[in-house]
Amino acid sequence: MTGIDPEADIEFHSADGHVTVRIPLAGPVTSDWLGCYQKLARATEVPAQAQAHRDRAWIVVRLPASSDDGEVVAALDAARALIAEADAAERSPATAKAEAVVRQWWAGRRGSAPGGPVFRTKVAGTVIGAEKRWPMAVTLVLAMALLLLLPPRFSLGPSWIVPAVEALLLAAIVVSDQGRFDGRSAVGRALSLALVAVLVAEAAGVTTRLVIDLIEGGPETNSASDLLGVGFAVWLYTIIAFAFLYWVLAGRGFQARLLALPEFPDLAFPEQLNPGLAPPGWRPEFFDYLYLGFTNATAFSPTDVMPLARWAKLTMTVQAVGSIAILGLVIARAINILK
Repeated sequence: MTGIDPEADIEFHSADGHVTVRIPLAGPVTSDWLGCYQKLARATEVPAQAQAHRDRAWIVVRLPASSDDGEVVAALDAARALIAEADAAERSPATAKAEAVVRQWWAGRRGSAPGGPVFRTKVAGTVIGAEKRWPMAVTLVLAMALLLLLPPRFSLGPSWIVPAVEALLLAAIVVSDQGRFDGRSAVGRALSLALVAVLVAEAAGVTTRLVIDLIEGGPETNSASDLLGVGFAVWLYTIIAFAFLYWVLAGRGFQARLLALPEFPDLAFPEQLNPGLAPPGWRPEFFDYLYLGFTNATAFSPTDVMPLARWAKLTMTVQAVGSIAILGLVIARAINILK
C-alpha cells in the first residue's frame, strides 16, 4: 500500500501568493497509480497532484497563502485521503470493499483516522463523482413554484418577493461555489445559511397561515379540492425547506463534506452504519437529505436515517409536529366538507 513516508521531510515553496507543499510517499507507486490519483484530485477538486522522479514520489498540494488554518488542514487531509482511494482503484472491487471495511474498523478502534479512511473522502474511487448541484437547483425551483401557486393571502407582500429572493440566493451560491480554498468558501456558507433561513421562515409562515385558516375558517376551507391543493402545496414546501436545512447544517455543510465527512456525523445514514451497503467513499448528497425530509414528514419519526446530534433530533421533532398538524387538520377538514 502507498502511504506518506514518515522518515522524509516535507518540502515548502512559496511563489505568486501560493504555498506549495511536497509530501513524500512510501510504498509502490506506479504510473497507473499516479494517473488514478490525478483523476481523483480533479474529480474532487482537491488542489493536489501526484509526482514521481526516479525512485521517489510526492503528493504536491498548492494553496493560497491567505488560507486560514482550517482550509489548510482540510486540503491536506483531503489530499492524504485520496492516497487510499488511488490504492483502492488499482484493486478489484471485492478487495477494495474489504479494505474499506478494515480501515473503518481500525479508525473506530483507534478513535481517529490518521491514514485518511476511504469513507471520509469526497469520492469513492471512480464510482462516485463530485456532488451535482442540479438536484438542489431543481428542488428550489419547485419550492418557488409552490409559493407562486398558493393564494396571495399566504404571503405578507407580493407573492413573487420570496421566490425572487430565493432565486437570487441560488444564483449567488452557484457563482460562489467554485470548490476553491479561499475566502469564497465562507461566502458560500453564509449564502447557504441565508437561503435556509428564508426557506424555513417562509415554511413557518405558510404553515401558520394554513393552520389559522383551518381553525378560524378561510376561503380555501370551503372547498375540499381547494383545501387539499393548498394543504399539499404547504406540506411539500415544508419538506423542501427542511431538506435544505439538513443538507446545509449536517457535517458543517455541503462545502465541508466535499473534503471530508466528520468523524462523528450529525445524521447517520445506513451506508455509514453499514459500509458494505455502498461503495467505499460514499457520502450523503442533496437527494439523500430530500429523502430524509420526505420520510420524516410521512412517518413522523426517523426511518432509516438516525439523528445523532441534538440539533438534528430537535429539527426532526419540529418537522414531524408540523407535518402532523398540516396533514391531520387538512384531511379532517376535507372529510367534514365532503360530508
